Amino acid sequence: MIGALLLASVLHQAPKAFVETPAAPAEEGVQFQAALEVGGQALPSGTGANGMDGFAVAFPRLGVKVGDEFEFELGAPLRVRLLDQEPLQTEQDYGGRLRRQDWDERSDFGQILRDLSIGRDDGHVQLRAGGFSTYSLGAGWLVNRYYNRLSPDYHPAGGNAVAYLGPTRVELFASDVLALRLFAAEVRLDLGRLLSDQDTAFDRFLLSVDAAHDFGQAGGSSPPLSAASVGFQAGVLKNEKLQLWLQAAAGARADTLIESIPDYGAAFGVVLRSQPKEMVDFTGRLEARRQGGRFRFGFFGAGYEFARFSGVGLSEQPLATEVLPATFSGYGEFAVSVSPGGEEDLELTASASGEYFVSTGRVDADAMLQAHLPGGKTVAELRVILTDLTVHPRYSAALAVRHRFLPAVYGLVTAGREHFPQAEGNLLHGFTAGVGVGVDIQR
Repeated sequence: MIGALLLASVLHQAPKAFVETPAAPAEEGVQFQAALEVGGQALPSGTGANGMDGFAVAFPRLGVKVGDEFEFELGAPLRVRLLDQEPLQTEQDYGGRLRRQDWDERSDFGQILRDLSIGRDDGHVQLRAGGFSTYSLGAGWLVNRYYNRLSPDYHPAGGNAVAYLGPTRVELFASDVLALRLFAAEVRLDLGRLLSDQDTAFDRFLLSVDAAHDFGQAGGSSPPLSAASVGFQAGVLKNEKLQLWLQAAAGARADTLIESIPDYGAAFGVVLRSQPKEMVDFTGRLEARRQGGRFRFGFFGAGYEFARFSGVGLSEQPLATEVLPATFSGYGEFAVSVSPGGEEDLELTASASGEYFVSTGRVDADAMLQAHLPGGKTVAELRVILTDLTVHPRYSAALAVRHRFLPAVYGLVTAGREHFPQAEGNLLHGFTAGVGVGVDIQR
């Protein structure tokens, strides 16, 4: 079963305040959680003719939480091949049964780390590792809504560290801590704290520099890619219920050798964050962009793990060498969270982004949804990633629905559309579906 997506997300463009007030008292005590899911899954073999195979799946997990500053979860799905259709894969599997593509490179062992969290959101240092489903670095001009476990044959553990050093915020990110893959960093300076001692100037004028490089040496080989950007954000309106930010950025490729192609871009936009009610939080972003050549904003986006092999479609140029006509584009993004707090109420977390390229008519989009249905027993999660809908379309989708029948017993249904990178660099696609039952305990 493709597993439940980690879809909880808060839109990143409204910058978090720098930390200077004492942290609230930490939660005390140690909590343990264990779970075991078993079931069946139909999954394409991923090579050659891409026939549909059948698997028995066991997914054990163990988690520990200490207060509100330390938490981790370990576990990994074990897929045993029961039905092997053309092209035959059983001979390549471990022991003739355990799916080899799940464990055939060092990075795949990263999937054992489901999640690691050290430090609090309001602390001076935070560290997180594991899977990232909608990760953005800073305002997302380079790394935006990135999903490091999108490929069904590549299961890395990423890492993210944030530190506040006076008026400076430093953020580091690695998509795969066990291999040479995507590394990114941002240094953000609070100009208000640097130039003024007035509280009204704090967290209002932010200057950031971002850089990212993908070595392309895990999860399949792909061309290396480097990019950098500089951005400025100004908070023109800030109160308890409403924030309005203006932002601008310029970016460029850092590795291109083709001087005749303009590998740079510029963007200007507005970000609105509103909390009209205590249980409702909304953030929206609109941005006009000028980009083209071998650079575009949001390079390392939701579908990047496939775009690095084929920028659009299934067998086109890799994103690193793809050339866009010089064009303007419009980008929009929103996130909303509704949490009434009662078991009989609907709880909803949703976000979506989309970009339209004026001269080519290209449309890209990405959406995620997590809903806790009334009654508190059913959770539904959906992620859809759409690339170039007008010319060379490609879409990925994953759906998971969990329903709790008893306090410690739940059922799980999953479905999705997968893509499988091939040795020659193209992608194969297919559909997957699974069903299972889980048991969990917490102490």
